[in-house]
Amino acid sequence: MAGKEATLVLLDVGASMYEPYKQAQGKKITRLELAVDCLGMMIQQKIFNYKNHEVGLVLFGTEEAEDGNTFYIQTLSTPDLEFYRNVTELINHDIPKIQGGDIFDALDKSVSTLDEYVKTKKIDKKIFVLTAGFGQTDYNEKKIAKLVKMIEKVDVKINFIALDFMNEYDVELDDPTKPENQEILNDRMLNAVYENQQQSINSRLTYYMVQELRNHMRIFPANIAFELYSQFHTKQMQARASFRGDFQINDETNIQVLIYKRCTEEKLPSLKKHSAIGDFSTEPSRNIVRNDTIHYNPEDPNMNPIERENIIKGYLYGRNLIPVDSIMEDKMKYQCPRSFQLLGFVDKSQIPRHYFMSSVDMVVSIDCEKAKKSLSSLIIALIATKKVAIARFVGREKGSPKLVVLLPHKSKSYSCFWMISLPTTEDIRHFQFAALRKSTPNQQIAVASLIDKMDLENLPNQSGEPEELLKMKYVANPTRQYFQQVVMHKAITRTDVIPPISPLILEYLHPEQRVYNYAQDAIQRVKNAFKFKVNEIKQQQDKKVFWKQLFDEQTTQQVQQQIQEEVVEINREEEEMVNMFAKQKLGFNDDIIQEIGSVDPISDFKKMITEKRVDQVDSALQQIQKVIISLVDQSIKGSFFPKALECLKEMRKACISEDETPVFNKFLFVLKDKYNQSMFWAQIVQQGITLISNIENQKSTVTAEEAQDFLNKEDNKHQQMVDQLQHEEEDLLADIE
Repeated sequence: MAGKEATLVLLDVGASMYEPYKQAQGKKITRLELAVDCLGMMIQQKIFNYKNHEVGLVLFGTEEAEDGNTFYIQTLSTPDLEFYRNVTELINHDIPKIQGGDIFDALDKSVSTLDEYVKTKKIDKKIFVLTAGFGQTDYNEKKIAKLVKMIEKVDVKINFIALDFMNEYDVELDDPTKPENQEILNDRMLNAVYENQQQSINSRLTYYMVQELRNHMRIFPANIAFELYSQFHTKQMQARASFRGDFQINDETNIQVLIYKRCTEEKLPSLKKHSAIGDFSTEPSRNIVRNDTIHYNPEDPNMNPIERENIIKGYLYGRNLIPVDSIMEDKMKYQCPRSFQLLGFVDKSQIPRHYFMSSVDMVVSIDCEKAKKSLSSLIIALIATKKVAIARFVGREKGSPKLVVLLPHKSKSYSCFWMISLPTTEDIRHFQFAALRKSTPNQQIAVASLIDKMDLENLPNQSGEPEELLKMKYVANPTRQYFQQVVMHKAITRTDVIPPISPLILEYLHPEQRVYNYAQDAIQRVKNAFKFKVNEIKQQQDKKVFWKQLFDEQTTQQVQQQIQEEVVEINREEEEMVNMFAKQKLGFNDDIIQEIGSVDPISDFKKMITEKRVDQVDSALQQIQKVIISLVDQSIKGSFFPKALECLKEMRKACISEDETPVFNKFLFVLKDKYNQSMFWAQIVQQGITLISNIENQKSTVTAEEAQDFLNKEDNKHQQMVDQLQHEEEDLLADIE
């Protein structure tokens, strides 16, 4: 989970932001609309994923500002739906007279605001600037140098997003270690042509800042829409090792490694049902619908509940159903210790990509020089020999072993293994397909040319240079983004209308439009090489002949009438059956026990307690108390004492499970006051039926010591009765022997 973060968004709302966005590739969208869309996506991410982040919004270039430039529309706080609604309404404001705001004045004030707000707290500080660069400024290089020093002192990260502005800037060329690239970039920025002089001044000062603040400032020209949107789609995750242990090379060599998740499946957040009957509340914990599961035998017309401990798994062995309890199931499982063991090496070509069965994990050495050298030497050797490693991996104790492939990887900053699961013989399924017709050499050449033309990694751009069209770094999860878009739309509009997915997101999901245009010649070649024809699907005629077709028309009419009568009768019986089961589920049953009898009070009490169709807990507890007192009072020389004690024990169990401990404790005090000098209470003490303590149930106010002292503190007469009862039992046992 990401830490705390304070973000200020500086949005230029001058007249230049209401002009069409030139890099939209034929789409009608203004610069402000694009900026508001980006800001809205960022707020969505903060609301859904980052509960500890605070966001503030500053508009500059507005005539409503007191200082003529900056206007705070949202102070730093946790973003909510009201903030999101205000942002979406920015595009409806009147167009101001000034072209744009002072970028550097707004940046200066925002840095000071962040510094005053955060002070000494451990909070990451960020600033997003969205502008077209048309605003006038009084800043020169001297003032910019002071601003640079303040940014370094405050330690704030700045993301400068330019709309139709600084398009010549290329972050890949901005590398001090490569002077030739840096010189090319400097020439581009100095010779850049803009619409007016103010854009040129702002471009020069901004470029000066990014050269001085390489660790604190980044520029993202908006002509690369993917990079623009990636700022709001990236989800920060705290790296936690899923495995820490030895990588066993052989019996004598081990390397201590850490395994991290490189990529994992993105899952949508779970939704909870809230009752529409209850009073509306913004608290998430209010009005939650909870499911109550009842297990019963489907052959039981009364649907008597079955306790969960009485349910056991069963597995079919042929036609027989074999019961298997949890203890037997654990014994049958393959017990495997936690381990990571190298099995051998194979050529990289022998592991095709379609063998990969899982997400990718990253294997690195621990922070130890010896371990780093050992693992790095193995990685370099595998890369040099074009081989991969095969290993056996068990992530946790008693876990299932996996066959994994370790792909060596080395870059400038680190070296590691990419670990991916491989299939075993049992995982492979061989499917048989009909043989294809043999293709001609002309057809093979046409298809090979089409495949080469549709390569997404090397597609020429407008300048003819190859580029990767589908960069996964800038591709967000469309399912998650659309889910958040729908939730935010429904939360604000409160309608059932589902909005269409954003066209800017669909743009990077469908790069094939550019591919089709580039591969027109290859597509036409495939059409000429193959003869395509429409395959008409014929409707299959029913080959079955029903018995009614064999009779004449008169007989058919009689049979149809008889069938209709039978259908009516069947529908009537089904309706009666449905009504009967509906009554059972709704609780309108004649078999529901309303009263505890004296013949089998324990059975009646259990049924009333476990009855889920009607709440009878309070009634059952009151009745069982009366039954216990009645059994004790009607006993002749303690004849009904055992039965009363069993009822008392069952009542104690029910009070613990149903959180009714005060009822039992109060009733036990009543029994003690009433029967303290009788043999019945002596049997209660002998069997240790005491108060319910807070260890057995948290709702009890009685401690374990108080519960024990409740039975121990008795007078001498009562102790004599207990001793007499024990002597009688010993004499009875002696007689039996």
